[in-house]
Amino acid sequence: MIIRDLYRCPPEDLHKAIAASSQAVLRRGVVGPPSAVEPADVDYLVAYPSFDPALSFVAYDGGAPVAFLVSRIEGEEAIWSLFGGGGRALEMLLDEAGNHWRREGARRARKGTTGLLASEPRMVEDAELVNLLKDRGFEVQSVSAEMAVELKKFAAPKELADREAELRQKGYGVRPAGPEEVAVVARQYQPRHTGLLSQELWNLFVRHLRADALVVAELRRQIVGCAAYLGWTLSSPAPQLGPRFVDEVHRKAGLDALLVHHALLQAKAGGKEGVKAFCGPADVSFYERAGFAVAARFCHEATAELR
Repeated sequence: MIIRDLYRCPPEDLHKAIAASSQAVLRRGVVGPPSAVEPADVDYLVAYPSFDPALSFVAYDGGAPVAFLVSRIEGEEAIWSLFGGGGRALEMLLDEAGNHWRREGARRARKGTTGLLASEPRMVEDAELVNLLKDRGFEVQSVSAEMAVELKKFAAPKELADREAELRQKGYGVRPAGPEEVAVVARQYQPRHTGLLSQELWNLFVRHLRADALVVAELRRQIVGCAAYLGWTLSSPAPQLGPRFVDEVHRKAGLDALLVHHALLQAKAGGKEGVKAFCGPADVSFYERAGFAVAARFCHEATAELR
């Protein structure tokens, strides 16, 4: 087994190692198989300002790239964003990276994202990698989930219709967005106002934002919330919901549930088979009440103290 950093091997080998792995990957906010990662994604990654070739590695077995680990140092933290492969190569890569992190003065290691890419190991199917992390002192601190709903079977609870009628009497409304409102949403809910997304992901989201994949909540003709699909998933039979926002002063009104409900109706009217959503543990019950079910759970945050 030979391990090389990205100064000593081409980005093409990193892509080959990712494509040959089995662990799930979070790409542009969507969890999918490693085969979804394209050469252009790796090119974007290695050109990313915080990408560190000296702390990113590919393991070779018999001349073939079989495993990978991408990491960087920020202050006293080592942040690894991509890690996958199989067997002994996983252990060797993690131990090699750990030695480099310590030599660079890192006191703590955690999972993160670089260039819109991150490993998102499944808690069950990718148990080998998750157990290795635990064995090396990592603590899983947050478990994300992919939620899914089949639109053919979707039926809104009666209380939601009652709630919508009540809100309508108060002046609220939830409806599909108009073309001119795409720019309004883009300005109103950008990260410096919400703090919920990175500017990088927000810029990508807005670039693909379409009125026919956006619903808005309004009060007296003023937009007070929105829900939208990730535009790059719209060609799928089951597109993925993206960010959802409600202005703070209106959050107790119950608009979140209505926004998701109308987004599902929009997808159903468009002939979609289902809808997906990717969320943290705090939002699982919300999506379940909206008719979704947990499709898979993932290791989203993992940290370790480096000794």
